[in-house]
Amino acid sequence: MELEPFVFERTGFLVGTRDHGSDDGILSAVNRYALRSLAADSFAVFTLDLCHNQVDRHFSRFPDEELGRINSMVPGRPLMERHDLRGSLPRGTFFRSRLHDAGDRKTVRPDVYVLRTTENSDFILNIEGGVYRETSIGFSFRTPECSVCHKDLRTCSHIPGRSYGDAVCHFVMRDVLEVIEGSVVPSGSQGTGFVSEERALPLGRALASARRAHHRPIELWTRGLLSPE
Repeated sequence: MELEPFVFERTGFLVGTRDHGSDDGILSAVNRYALRSLAADSFAVFTLDLCHNQVDRHFSRFPDEELGRINSMVPGRPLMERHDLRGSLPRGTFFRSRLHDAGDRKTVRPDVYVLRTTENSDFILNIEGGVYRETSIGFSFRTPECSVCHKDLRTCSHIPGRSYGDAVCHFVMRDVLEVIEGSVVPSGSQGTGFVSEERALPLGRALASARRAHHRPIELWTRGLLSPE
């Protein structure tokens, strides 16, 4: 039985603004995504630490190799507000990304451009003024690997956040399938969900639901001989 992938949101931070007036690399990189040539003063550029390899408050983490995969997927994806994919259009576009090392902490650090339009003026001002500081990445991945037994977390009995011997259980997010978007958020995401019906369940409820689905009996029947009730 193939299990549905997780859709997850993970927090990051705005690192700062970029002075692109003297950086020809930024202008040419941005214009790869524009349908007409943009002047340097027509957009603002911001740098984000979008995700990292440390255990977070959801008791989840990315292995380093998945950060490399995410880094390659980010350019071209939209910058949203509050993961609102249904009620609003993008605020900006990620146009390049790199991996950033700070000792044991490794991050995906992309640049995003936001057009200096009337509609975006307050959005840009709130970022530049330090009011909008937290970010979050929306993505899907295939396998939550238990840090204790290294099995799929949906098939074992371990609970993230609980201690087993000297180790606190967390899950390793493997096989990233898609980077959906990056968002500016008022605070970090508090929940996780599945691609199917349950979109934003707290981790405990989402995990319990996944385990029920995995262990649900499968009914087999043949037309003309058996039929479902």
